[in-house]
Amino acid sequence: MKNIIFLFFLFSLSLAAQSLPVAGKTFLLKYDPAGKNIFTKDSKIILVYTFDYWGTKGTSSEGPESLFQNVIKPDKGRKKEINMSPLNGIFTAEINIPDSAELLSYYLTDGNNSDFNDKKTYTSYVYNNSGKPVKGARFRNIDFLIMAGADNKTCIDEIENELKDYPDFHIARYVFWEKKFSGEKDFEKLLLLYNDFEKEFNQLKERFPDDYEFLNAQGKGYVAFQSALSGVLMPYYESASKRIIEIAEQIPDGKRASIIQRMYDMNQRQKKSAEFNKEIIGKPSIDFQFISTKGEKRMLSDFKGKVVLLDFWGTWCGPCLSEIPNLVKAYEKFKEKGFEIISISSDLMFNSKNEDEFKKFTEENNMSWTQALDDKDQTIHKLYNIVHWPTLYLIDKNGTIIRDENVLRGTQLEETLAEVFK
Repeated sequence: MKNIIFLFFLFSLSLAAQSLPVAGKTFLLKYDPAGKNIFTKDSKIILVYTFDYWGTKGTSSEGPESLFQNVIKPDKGRKKEINMSPLNGIFTAEINIPDSAELLSYYLTDGNNSDFNDKKTYTSYVYNNSGKPVKGARFRNIDFLIMAGADNKTCIDEIENELKDYPDFHIARYVFWEKKFSGEKDFEKLLLLYNDFEKEFNQLKERFPDDYEFLNAQGKGYVAFQSALSGVLMPYYESASKRIIEIAEQIPDGKRASIIQRMYDMNQRQKKSAEFNKEIIGKPSIDFQFISTKGEKRMLSDFKGKVVLLDFWGTWCGPCLSEIPNLVKAYEKFKEKGFEIISISSDLMFNSKNEDEFKKFTEENNMSWTQALDDKDQTIHKLYNIVHWPTLYLIDKNGTIIRDENVLRGTQLEETLAEVFK
């Protein structure tokens, strides 16, 4: 009961007293709109709900606004609606809770106005007959705690309680340490946390020696530590980089040490790239010739009449690999409408893969669009002043650049293409 009181307080639910949602049972939800200035007493209120996550439009790591897309644009078949019945100003609806449900998420609407609880949705744990949360239910609420702006300590306490009930819930254990690492901004204290993290996982490994979920949680814990370490040290890194460039500018060409010269050259390329991209939207794309991995000699201009995504990437690049599922999905959805992707790989440039290895990789990952490898002189990359990967540009049917990577990554790619082809 303590957990329910805490949850209701956190989300400021204006709900009348009601029974707990129990797996396999019917749940009576009561809603009092008084004082919220969203609906009137004559409103026809619809309850829109789902169990567990809303969909795959966004994740908590992408921020509250992205995660909220799961609520307002749920995956097909996930959303259910019930007309609520009013009585003396209180609206009610009965929900049948499936045996497999873990978290109930919902909002209210009259078709024009909606009560999203300040873009957090209303949430309730699903309980079993013994009165305990179904395994995983409390962890899944962490997303909504994050959306509510809960501080790290609140989130850590929530997951710590979860681990007391379910010590083998390794995803929760990873989130627990990710929160601890991300909340620490002092270098010495971060190292102490790291020692505690290693000690805990080394002890747990004896209990879960062949558990791959445990090993994944441990591995991701190290990733979280790396990220936190980078955040703590980044101000020092940036300050040192700035001083290196200031010193390099005081030394004439030909007199700089080789490592100083390399950093100076990179800084100049980054400046040039930033200037190049500053006003690129609305400008004609720069034409170039390439040979595809199928042996076809082509020009970028050959694709006029199509909407083209120009994709600079590499198989060595982690963020590039993360984008592959988005590219595959977008290509399958829009290729019949005149959409093409031209991916220019940097693998030969950086000796990451030879041509045969690269072709095998793209085939295995269903990357069936136009693929090309830039040469070791970086001929095509230099035309577009590429200094980071992936870099993406969207080119319209007339060969004009109409979007940059700010709206071409993740779930935004499909949204942008839908807008362009509308």
